[in-house]
Amino acid sequence: MDEKLIERAKRGEREAFEEIMRRWEPKIYSFALKHLGNVDDAKDVTQEVLFLIYRKIYQLKNTDAFSSWVYSITLNEIRKIWKRREKDRVEIRLPEGSSERVGYAIFALQMIPPEHREVILLKEIEGFSIKEIAEMLKIPEGTVKSRLFYGLKALRREYLRLKEEANGRIQ
Repeated sequence: MDEKLIERAKRGEREAFEEIMRRWEPKIYSFALKHLGNVDDAKDVTQEVLFLIYRKIYQLKNTDAFSSWVYSITLNEIRKIWKRREKDRVEIRLPEGSSERVGYAIFALQMIPPEHREVILLKEIEGFSIKEIAEMLKIPEGTVKSRLFYGLKALRREYLRLKEEANGRIQ
């Protein structure tokens, strides 16, 4: 992201912040949707994150870390929804037009531990490096690798189980 644009937003320039919102809103929404599998929750997270960026951008010390900072804020908001879901057992609604395969994958993701889910999504879907993920989550790179390994293993197991259940192979 353009460092000058961030600096201008930090100084309170409305146009600069509006440009940041224009650029980041679709990225945040897409990221949240992939993590949550629910359009309404993704919209809520997006709005909350944009609000938090607006309120806290002046606290950002290193403009080079803007992207990691935004994704960290987004992950924190996503985690709040995961916790609420665990407590309330909220129904997951697939985005319109999702294939059966995508549906299995989204439901399987919801069944694995959140710490594995977020690392898988950051690495495999968003394309962040192990180092970037470690910085975002404030954990060692070895922990990221371990969570990725065990998370992918659990994801595969859940995906296959769901697929078998759907095909009536499991009684």
